[in-house]
Amino acid sequence: MFLPETWNSKLLVVGNYEFLGGINWLDMGPGPKYGMASLSTDTGHNSGAGDISWADTDQKKRNWASEALEGSILLGKSLATAYYSNSPIEYTYYSGCSTGGRQGLKQIQRDPDIFDGALIGAPAWDTKHLMPWVSKLAVWNLPENASHAISDPGLFTRLQAEVLAQCDPLDGVQDNIVSAPELCRRAFNATKIRCGVAAANQSDACWTQPQVETAQKMYADYVTAEEEGGTLVYSGLEYGSEAEWTAYLLPIAPEEYNVRRNFDAQYERYFMNYGADWPITEYNDSVADDSGRRDDGSVAATADQYNLGRFRDRGKIILYGGLADGVLPVGHTTLYYERTVERMGGGRGDLDDFFRYFQIPGMGHCWGTPNNVKAPWMIGGAGQAAQRPPYNSGWSVPLGLNDSRHDALLALMDWVEHGSAPSEIIASEFNFTDSTGQNIKLHRQRPICLYPHVSVWDGRGSQDDATSWTCR
Repeated sequence: MFLPETWNSKLLVVGNYEFLGGINWLDMGPGPKYGMASLSTDTGHNSGAGDISWADTDQKKRNWASEALEGSILLGKSLATAYYSNSPIEYTYYSGCSTGGRQGLKQIQRDPDIFDGALIGAPAWDTKHLMPWVSKLAVWNLPENASHAISDPGLFTRLQAEVLAQCDPLDGVQDNIVSAPELCRRAFNATKIRCGVAAANQSDACWTQPQVETAQKMYADYVTAEEEGGTLVYSGLEYGSEAEWTAYLLPIAPEEYNVRRNFDAQYERYFMNYGADWPITEYNDSVADDSGRRDDGSVAATADQYNLGRFRDRGKIILYGGLADGVLPVGHTTLYYERTVERMGGGRGDLDDFFRYFQIPGMGHCWGTPNNVKAPWMIGGAGQAAQRPPYNSGWSVPLGLNDSRHDALLALMDWVEHGSAPSEIIASEFNFTDSTGQNIKLHRQRPICLYPHVSVWDGRGSQDDATSWTCR
């Protein structure tokens, strides 16, 4: 825990990433800058990013899934109250992205009274289906020397550039951002990236027809074969997300725990108890069904309760996701929101009193944007402050933009404490002013809108100025 000398009677709980074990010091750091005590958990173990071999008992798995966070929050509340001379905690907030987003949703489902507000980014909420999908991506790209395998970084660069060239204009504005991926899904002409075909931003890398077919599988929803029921496992990758496909398809280093050659089988080996020698080549659709049964029966990591009625009575949720997320497809974030709307009875907008969803065009997984896109993405979400100067000591949004119009965490607090529900949040992107990487200036801003509304340019003002855009 971080316990600031000057405390505003608020507690900020932060989540974790991937299957990591260890305290999330970076995301805790902003807490005291907001005047809050802050708390993180190591989820019950220590490990690196691509290592799941620690998951050798059900208790360790449950600790990672939910129990370590829940226990830490309960103890942390008691410690904070005692440290501040028995002063009560007036508000408890949560901020997490990816696994951290899953943790936040899971905790709300387990104990609706534990948070007053939660800022949830790109949640990996559907663990039991997400991890089989990761393995399916690997299988589609094996063996690695096959004609259909995508194994050259230049291929992603070529594809992303072509998607940008064809699909940027589809939303009516030429701004280097694919803001309407659903239109791109219908309109994209994949033949333009094939070998021997001229394309925008032509490079030496070109795609064979078998590789194009592999990419088309990755864009599509993963649905099991008819003999396995023909059911949805996981949403497909979105057009515009190609810059992040390397996260799953290319090794990060020639080490034991790189992503492509090991991480895509570890879930089955350890969480599903298939054994350390289980090869990814044995993956088939029945594994996805088995994953669901095992998670439901023991670990319960998946945060798939959609009736949040008890939390509605006391708390608020801001959910967000990047349209260019190539790690956790934004379609699955939208799926959680839509299922919640359906389960709680009503239509879009009926949950706005406590649950609001925002999509961020051009943003990747949790933060960032490709250099040839430069989309406004920074909204004070989990992990975002550490991506720009002053990096490890950063908080909120730089250059004095630490207010509820630009910072989603402050917007959440304003909603919880004063009833000011956000209909838009202004996202920002910055440029470095020199080669040191320590100094920045504002590049452009744009409002991100309450789903399903989108930001529309007025056709007159600067596209880099938020005042030239309205949510419709």
